[in-house]
Formats: sequence, structure tokens, C-alpha cells
Amino acid sequence: MDMLQGMKVFVDVVDTGSFSAAAARQRISKALASKYVGRLEARLAAQLLHRTTRKVTPTATGHACYERCVRILDDVGDLMEAVQSEQGELRGSLKIAGPRVLGEDLLVEAAQIFLLRHPAVTIDMALEERTVDIIGEGFDLAIRIGDLADSTLLARKLMAYRYIHCAAPAYLAARGNPESPEALKDHACIVNTAISPTGQWRFERGGKAFAVAVPARVRVNSGRAARDLAVAGLGIGLCLLPTVAEDLEAGRLTHLFSDNQAYDRTVYAVYPPSRHLSLKVRSFIDHLVESWRPIHSEP
Repeated sequence: MDMLQGMKVFVDVVDTGSFSAAAARQRISKALASKYVGRLEARLAAQLLHRTTRKVTPTATGHACYERCVRILDDVGDLMEAVQSEQGELRGSLKIAGPRVLGEDLLVEAAQIFLLRHPAVTIDMALEERTVDIIGEGFDLAIRIGDLADSTLLARKLMAYRYIHCAAPAYLAARGNPESPEALKDHACIVNTAISPTGQWRFERGGKAFAVAVPARVRVNSGRAARDLAVAGLGIGLCLLPTVAEDLEAGRLTHLFSDNQAYDRTVYAVYPPSRHLSLKVRSFIDHLVESWRPIHSEP
């Protein structure tokens, strides 16, 4: 078996403390991951890991081998990237996670352009609201919204944006324009449960935050669906500004409560720490920064 592949699996086992997690990273079965490491140990004539039913830890020899393997794999990665750079072509697979509220429109659109520019790249994209375990589940990077929890992960700011309350002119003509957030009790609202699972919308007034419980005509966990329902005139929606910017400009939606907004956010690309950030990951993050540069936080 390929010794370099054995090194990759071994390093992932040490990083994650688990054959299952390492196998997920490498997109192989747990049995094959174990076989790769076993063959590496046989090749080196040394036990690299202590294996128990509860955990996997490196031996003293395994610790030393781990450091050497990391350096070797980094050197191989540098070599491959140098060749790719010379040829002007990116290759390989990218595993990306992102929230559905942002991913269905902006992330998918950016990925589509990236794939057209780099035909030798493949993308495995997971769009869900939960916070994925980037290292344990083998993701190359994840897109996160809002404040980041302290961790060993690295982050790069991609853009700032906000959610806004908006409604179609036809809805406002039929039901009236709410003069204040408190007036929402008399209106039909489209609640995105990914943003407000309790059915309360937050606002600010005079520097103080407050919440209003809104009557939901529709509850949905999709930003795209919330936008479509608002454009259809079915209620007042809390929508991600970049996804409704064209609707606002075209007059299909009207921005409400502009003086009381409380949903300013920042989008980050988050990725595992490493001396060697792969060319395809770095290129994709650069692409996101460039693609989302025109998106502003103000309507």
C-alpha cells in the first residue's frame, strides 16, 4: 500500500484520536484506515499507536514519527502545489460546510463560478445549520456567521452583512405599514427558524436591545424560502440582506424598521491550523473574498 497514504491516515488518527474520525477525513472505511496504519507500522517495524476500546494514543516512537510524517507530508504538499502553480491548474477535492441560510444562494453561486474556473476541482458541500466538527468530520473549511467561539481553528473574515425586515408592497398596501416593531402583533410574519427559533425578533432602540414575539403565518428553516414568501406578499420576513438586495432595488420588497435593526453579522471562513494551507483551500477562500466584496451591509 502507498506509504504516503499510510502517513496521512496515521497523522489524522493522532490528530483526531480516532480511527473512525481519521477514516471520515480520508473518505475511506475504518477498516481500511486501520489497515493503512498497520502496514505503515510493519514497514517501519515499530508500534506507533496504543489501541484500546476507548481511545487511540501514540507511543513514544509514534510521537517522534508523527512529527516527521507531518514535515514529510507538508513537503510533498509544497511540491505538488509548486507543480500545479507552474501548470496554472488546481486539482483535488474540497469538502466545505456552510449554513443553509447563506449557502443556498451566495455560497452555491460562488462555488459554481470556482468550479467553472477550475475544472479539475471537485466540491463536497454540506449545507446545514449545525456547527460541524471541522477536524473530526474531515472538512477543509467551514463558513461561519457571527461571533466565533474560542478554538484552535483559524479564521478569515469574508464579509459583513445584516438581516433586515422587509415585505412586498402588495402586502403593505393590504395590511398597512407597521409603524414600529411592536405593531408586528397585528401582522402576518414569515419566521426563519434558523435565525429565530423561539419566534421572537430582536430590535434596537436608543442603544437598547429588545425582542418582540411575532405571529408566524409561516415558519421555515430556509433563507431562500423566507425571501420567496416575502416577495409573494404572504407576510413580513426577516431576510438576509444580500439575498434580497436586488428585490429591494427593483421594488419587489420594502425595507422596514431601518432605525431599529439588530442583526448585524460577520461571515468567516474557518479552517484547521496548519503550517501548510493547501493551494485549493487558499484559492477558494480568496475567491470568496473577491466574490463577496461587492456585498455591503447597508441596503
